[in-house]
Amino acid sequence: MIGPSNLLSGISRQIRVHGHNINILKTPSEFRDTLLKLSSEVKNRARISSLYIGTGDTERGIVNNLVSSIRQHECDVSVMIDRYRGTRDGGIHLKDLRAIGAVRLYQTPYWSRTKYHKPGLIGELLGVHHMKYYLFDDNVVISGANLSDIYFEKRQDRYFVIKSKQLADYLCYFHGLHSASAKVSWDFGRFNKSHWATKGNLKEAWNMAGIYTCNTPIEKEASLRNLGPSDGDTCIYPMFQIPWLSVHQIDEALELLLISADSSQNFTLSSGYFNPSKRLIESLKHTKAQVDIIIPSIEANGFYKGGSLKGFVPDMYNLSGLRTLKSCPNVNLFEYSREGWSFHAKGLWANNFTILGSSNFNRRSSARDAEFCAAIVTDNNQLKDILNEEKESLRDYSRDIQKSYRPISALGLPFMSSFL
Repeated sequence: MIGPSNLLSGISRQIRVHGHNINILKTPSEFRDTLLKLSSEVKNRARISSLYIGTGDTERGIVNNLVSSIRQHECDVSVMIDRYRGTRDGGIHLKDLRAIGAVRLYQTPYWSRTKYHKPGLIGELLGVHHMKYYLFDDNVVISGANLSDIYFEKRQDRYFVIKSKQLADYLCYFHGLHSASAKVSWDFGRFNKSHWATKGNLKEAWNMAGIYTCNTPIEKEASLRNLGPSDGDTCIYPMFQIPWLSVHQIDEALELLLISADSSQNFTLSSGYFNPSKRLIESLKHTKAQVDIIIPSIEANGFYKGGSLKGFVPDMYNLSGLRTLKSCPNVNLFEYSREGWSFHAKGLWANNFTILGSSNFNRRSSARDAEFCAAIVTDNNQLKDILNEEKESLRDYSRDIQKSYRPISALGLPFMSSFL
């Protein structure tokens, strides 16, 4: 059996930390309070990457904290949200971010050569900026949750707070690469023209894609030469997925881990929106390991009771899960059902490692959206126990999947599958 560190080292760079510098939060309210606290203590730098920023008191409090840090300490602050989701109803008004200055509205190249520039669901269909990380000085919060009040209440997600200057340096570098060097973003205040409009910028972005792989040297960046303490008992592997640049580190990691596993191994995988790609289906079919998958019940799906066609989306995910269960012999499928709560947790667990971040391990994540995840491999026994407790806390509210989709959903799934 090949260990996860050996497999992941061929996909991403390894950053070492001490296990006691990783704090796993349990509840949405802890996530909210941690963001407010860390944003109020910023002295040097902050990076915010989210699908969108909401308009609630917490979100405004975080933005106000960052504005204060800029005025008091001249902090280096940068915010990146999606061009379409970040500006439609429910997202923070751009004028409220004006004081931060360095705000990027990320747009995929799929829309850039069209004249469609209106906020809304249509603009989100072909792909969005879906990365979620929140960096404050040397503290990095990795999650699948957006900065919005619904994620601070009864929506189950995952939240890791990692204290590591090396990881923070690394993410700052790629934040800058993603928002500037790839020329994908729209600068705040000048978002009437896409950077993708010229062939020269598109070619430049393709040339930069190789930097995301572990084999491309970036040692010219002095801050990236030291990737953590040599005696660190825990390794972190940052992974990106940017389909239009052919960067698929998350897909590659899942495939390697599942295909290389033997019959003695057990995995638990969770997704808020489970509609696996063909690549993941093949990995699940051929793995020798036992794989338990947790997805939301129809009532716990984020689209439950959505208006018009969105109301059928939970049914389609339910149907997709049942079809996966039928085709993959080593898979058990469970659904998270907790009264009044929705389910948004995504990740992979095994004995001594986990993967967490923004990816739902579905077709959108594989082919359309920009994603960020981190794989964590640890020899720290206390951290192993906490990871197991986190996984079991999700299992406590899970049951065998129920066949509860409406039959009409089967007609829509073939047409909508690549967008789910």
